Amino acid sequence: MSDEPMRIVCDDYFAKFLAGVLRLEDFFPEFRVSHIGKCFPRSGLYVYPNGCHVVEQGDRGRDIYIIYTGAVEILQILGSAAADLARLGPGDILGEIALLRDGVRVATAVAGGETQIFRLVFEDMQYLLQHNPSLCEHLRALAAKRLGA
Repeated sequence: MSDEPMRIVCDDYFAKFLAGVLRLEDFFPEFRVSHIGKCFPRSGLYVYPNGCHVVEQGDRGRDIYIIYTGAVEILQILGSAAADLARLGPGDILGEIALLRDGVRVATAVAGGETQIFRLVFEDMQYLLQHNPSLCEHLRALAAKRLGA
């Protein structure tokens, strides 16, 4: 396998998982696998090989990432040292701080083993964020918790 993420096909089980994480039950109760490509045409499910960087601290970006299988290590460079901030697993979201703030990544995320991650592209989620207050509040609370606010 290469060191780059590889796009894979979503199935109905994943669609149900994604709907739960994005809190679509009330907003879009009939969400199925056929809706993923229609609602999120730029987004997709990828396999990240062990050690592959999902995001880099200091990079710009507002996409969020939803871990489906596997794990991601969150690291932050502080001067000449690196701090291991967290290990995220299935159902966890990363990238929400940059999404809700200035678009700059505050930490590096590295796949800890083969990991399947749904990359939700910012342009695909704008409508969802404007019309799904439950998801907006969830992302704000997650960002505040991780920032220690």
